[in-house]
Amino acid sequence: MAERKTFRASIELKDDGEEGTFRSVFSTLNVIDHDGDVVTEGAFRDGQEVVIEGWNHNYGLLPPGKGIIHTDEKEAWIDGHFFLDTTQGRDHYDTLKALGGLEEWSYTFDIEESGMGEFEGQEVRFLEALDVWGVAPVVRGASIDTRTVTLKSAGLTDEEIKRLRKLLLDSSENGEGEAGDGKPSGISPGVVLAQVDILEMEE
Repeated sequence: MAERKTFRASIELKDDGEEGTFRSVFSTLNVIDHDGDVVTEGAFRDGQEVVIEGWNHNYGLLPPGKGIIHTDEKEAWIDGHFFLDTTQGRDHYDTLKALGGLEEWSYTFDIEESGMGEFEGQEVRFLEALDVWGVAPVVRGASIDTRTVTLKSAGLTDEEIKRLRKLLLDSSENGEGEAGDGKPSGISPGVVLAQVDILEMEE
């Protein structure tokens, strides 16, 4: 019977790759999760291809994307992409972009190898080999320090937009810049915000 684990996530937008691609850490290894389990190093198959399941594991929806699992000694993550030419893929991508990290990530799996033992003074179940069926964005779940590392868009990143907005506002509030000082000349805060808003809409 398949089980599920869910992890906290956050989003950082990027502009250095194909729109709709993302990286999400979905499991932290060698820590006790909220289910009392410890996922061990080597439990996941590096390079395993899996589907992105619909929001909250909604199997009534067509898969909005797919990805590949990778691991190191500390965590497991998925490098995936949403199918932006489909309604489900575009809706999931736009929703995660708007949520900005309020979502969590969950994965559906079968246990191939496990065992009971003690870890940091607690009796735990060690998950030693897992077959992951799919990974899904969800509202709430059960584990430790996971996150959406990148979610790539076609335009400026949120961080770049914030930095640009601050730079232009600081420059405009300081008055007109002089030639060669790197500051915009004669720009009002209202014009600055309008210009940045246009950049955001052009993503």
